[in-house]
Amino acid sequence: MEKIRKSDQLYHLLLERLSHLADGETFPTLREIMQEYQVSQFTAAPALKRLQENGLIRSRVGRGTIVTRQTAASRNCRILYLRPDWPSLSIQAMEEAMREEAEKRKYHCEVLRYEISTDIYRRIPQLEADAVILDPVRFDHFTTEQLQILTCSVRPVVLCRSTLPVFKIKCVGSQLMETGITAANYLYRRGHRRIGVLFSEGRSYTMNSVVDTLLLCARTLGCEVTMFDAKIQRGIDSCKQTRAFLEREFRGKPDCSALFVCSYATACETLRFLQEQKISVPDEISLLSYGFDEEPGRKPFITAVDTPLDQQAKAVLDIIDHQLAGDLSFPGQINIPPEIREYQSVKTLQDEVK
Repeated sequence: MEKIRKSDQLYHLLLERLSHLADGETFPTLREIMQEYQVSQFTAAPALKRLQENGLIRSRVGRGTIVTRQTAASRNCRILYLRPDWPSLSIQAMEEAMREEAEKRKYHCEVLRYEISTDIYRRIPQLEADAVILDPVRFDHFTTEQLQILTCSVRPVVLCRSTLPVFKIKCVGSQLMETGITAANYLYRRGHRRIGVLFSEGRSYTMNSVVDTLLLCARTLGCEVTMFDAKIQRGIDSCKQTRAFLEREFRGKPDCSALFVCSYATACETLRFLQEQKISVPDEISLLSYGFDEEPGRKPFITAVDTPLDQQAKAVLDIIDHQLAGDLSFPGQINIPPEIREYQSVKTLQDEVK
């Protein structure tokens, strides 16, 4: 294993220290760092020089050293987008939205794919970039070490599609409770009083929040709700697991007029299964999905409740803009209201609409 140089270790300690300072605040001098960290000039000087070259601090005669992220914000910054190496239209669509928004703001955006079994968080401190955008495999589970990496990085590290309310974690996602309420109200307004919920993704804070709120809202409105849990295991294609569940459990049309499916990909798989069973959508059963992924070469058919990707990308880059400029007062967690993307998969039951 390669030995880490003392100057590199000190550099990362100073980066962590910078994460707690706003633009314009005083930063220790070379002599103060040598004394405080008990290191030689040969260790401290390269670490300080690296901070200066990255535009994070500036030394001024008579004023000492100050934090100055404005320098970093004004140059052509390099943003690293980390995404799972997993065949998913939604992951690909998010990547394209992020790259497009970054290019609009004159950032250089580079994509790094990682295997889902990799602890990508451990790699973040060693990555060379002005800011990091992370599309995580799991949205609601972090080890103590991962939390420390996320919260102590001087470079902005922003999670997309994640709304875990952990202090100091920077993240952008949808308003989960409002998403569940929006889905329930939409189906109710279209006349549906018997609603099925197909839990076709792995259990997570995100999905539990959406589904629990949908169930509560639908039952409050007087709807009969049935849960269908496909018991999805992480690391295995959820579409294949959903198909196996449907073939095992759905013998004929489900006893509901509308079915809410927990992802667009599994909603497409559900649609194919129902069509093979000669069950007409939406005439016999309506489909509503959470999230939307436009399939290449196919006209959209399934109605979805979703937070637009362009709005998520804009929010992520807004956080990065302000962080690089040293504006630590700008919100680091942004939740975006959901929208209904309406197509042909939900039927209005006129005789049930009041």
